[in-house]
Amino acid sequence: MKKIFTVLSMCCAMATLTVCSCSSSDDDESVNEKVALILPDGATVSRWTLDAQYLTKSLKSYGYDVQLFTASEDNEGAAKQVKQIEEAVKAGYQTIVITPVDYEKINESGILEANQDCNFICYDRMIMNNPAVDFYASCDPEKIGEMQAQFLLEKADGDMTIEYFAGPVTDKNAKKYFDSAYRLLSANKSLSVPSGKVAYEDVALASWSSDDAFAEMSARLEGTNVMPDLILAPNDNVAEGVIKALEARWLGINEFPVITGQDLTEAAIANILARKQTMSIYKEYEDLAETTAMIVSCFISGKPVVTGKTFNNGAKEVPAKYSNFTLVTIDNIGNYITDF
Repeated sequence: MKKIFTVLSMCCAMATLTVCSCSSSDDDESVNEKVALILPDGATVSRWTLDAQYLTKSLKSYGYDVQLFTASEDNEGAAKQVKQIEEAVKAGYQTIVITPVDYEKINESGILEANQDCNFICYDRMIMNNPAVDFYASCDPEKIGEMQAQFLLEKADGDMTIEYFAGPVTDKNAKKYFDSAYRLLSANKSLSVPSGKVAYEDVALASWSSDDAFAEMSARLEGTNVMPDLILAPNDNVAEGVIKALEARWLGINEFPVITGQDLTEAAIANILARKQTMSIYKEYEDLAETTAMIVSCFISGKPVVTGKTFNNGAKEVPAKYSNFTLVTIDNIGNYITDF
């Protein structure tokens, strides 16, 4: 039977397993110790390589047999993830941790709903509109958007210009980052938008790649000699693409707009040190991985999980656990690198 939760006290019931699904006989309890990780690869967003390492390490510390599956962040990768989930289910993995490339492709397959004896835990990104999701481990996307907006507002001084960017519609977090940031920034009537692009649908990029951000920023700069004062870049890849577009438009540029970011990639560290990117947000990946491993352990062992948060994915209130994150600027970046 599928697990039943309350918000503050959730009982993680043990499921029974069979060979072709997530149920098994009592004489094969070893399947309960198997955990599948379904993650994007690190080709587009480099942080996923670290997430995979930390998650694998944390889960193995509990004694679990961990199998990592990765897929590219494109249409081909989205289709591949569906096959990977199917493969994990058929191999007897009772607990599956998923960061979706495109949650709609997963929903279209019906694979989660068909295997509700499995434990499906969303990591960092939610699978929206799906009642089979059991738990959500992430950093609060709305709080991250608010932090980026507040940082920009603190740098705003009188009448200034701003350009907005957002992540792709396939990542539901992207809209939450943008909506929470825009809610604060749009309240400041001293900020104007040269491109006129303010709706999420108009500023959402096709992907998280720096190439897409470069192309979009280049298009906005075409025919103008005025550099924006502030740029809401939701993550470091977008910030990197924006910076490259600025450098291509103004050769030898040495003063950049205030540019936000997220993930603290190697490129972001270099850009912050060079005073090209103004800030990034570091998600404490080890803490997030350890939190996820603890949640997995609760589902497998039947121990209670205490949480005061839920995330409405459109189909249900999904119990959620959020990890910490930190604002990083030139002033404290030395805490995150060894050769500062």
